[in-house]
Amino acid sequence: MNSLNELNWFPGHMKKALNQVAEKLKNVDGVIEIGDSRAPFSSFPNYLDKITKDKIKVYAFSHGENADPQKFINQIKKYEAMGIKTFSFDFRQEKECRPLLDYLSSIKTSKDEKYLKNNFPLPDKKFMILGIPNVGKSTLINTLSKKRKAAVENKPGKTRAQQLIRVSEKIYIVDTPGILEPNYEDKEVITKLAILGSVKFDILPLVALTDHFLNFLREKYPSSLTSFYDIDISGTEESVFLNIAQKRNYLLKGGIYDSIRARKNLIDEFRKGTLGRISLDE
Repeated sequence: MNSLNELNWFPGHMKKALNQVAEKLKNVDGVIEIGDSRAPFSSFPNYLDKITKDKIKVYAFSHGENADPQKFINQIKKYEAMGIKTFSFDFRQEKECRPLLDYLSSIKTSKDEKYLKNNFPLPDKKFMILGIPNVGKSTLINTLSKKRKAAVENKPGKTRAQQLIRVSEKIYIVDTPGILEPNYEDKEVITKLAILGSVKFDILPLVALTDHFLNFLREKYPSSLTSFYDIDISGTEESVFLNIAQKRNYLLKGGIYDSIRARKNLIDEFRKGTLGRISLDE
């Protein structure tokens, strides 16, 4: 696979997960869709809108501390204009999660109205948490529940089985595996998901992907490259990665500079946020 136009990733377990989500949605009061602040449009599969359209919906964005702040502010206005409540915070911090939990507790459903009318205690509420692989779903659940109830590993596709987890006296979260769109016609979108880490790194056309990302950074965030690596970013893509390899002393046998390691390093530094606050979506 040498071209990003050939990029696709939809393993068998994901089709099963989508079917499970569609079935389980019948038994929840609402959904919490998790997106990545660095790509708030691309990280929401269109498929989710089709199957969750009749449910109460809340959006929570991870990695807000690493996104381009002005771009993100402008981007979420789209969702706010649609009447969708949005949150963006560090999922690892319990204090920052509290507003989301308070909002979930405040939501009233038609079922609540019936209980209130008859002076019955309000029933428990269930919210399904949905999102692409490796976007932070399990981290958020663990913080909300104050326990390590959900599996967390920095690999796409780690959470396979759906779990029901209590996060407060009256609120339950239904955890689900990360899901992707069955078919991404827009290869630009799935390319962004690959850069974010939602597609397994070892099945990607690494050279094409990193060339694409390098050129994006040269156009949109050139100072992130020059200030972080202190290199010349003009010239061919390969020459830039060789410059990075030289700067980091990435050597192969025979004293040859390792541009492949440099390519992987660029993606890794972006994911960690050390390149600066960068957004992939416009």
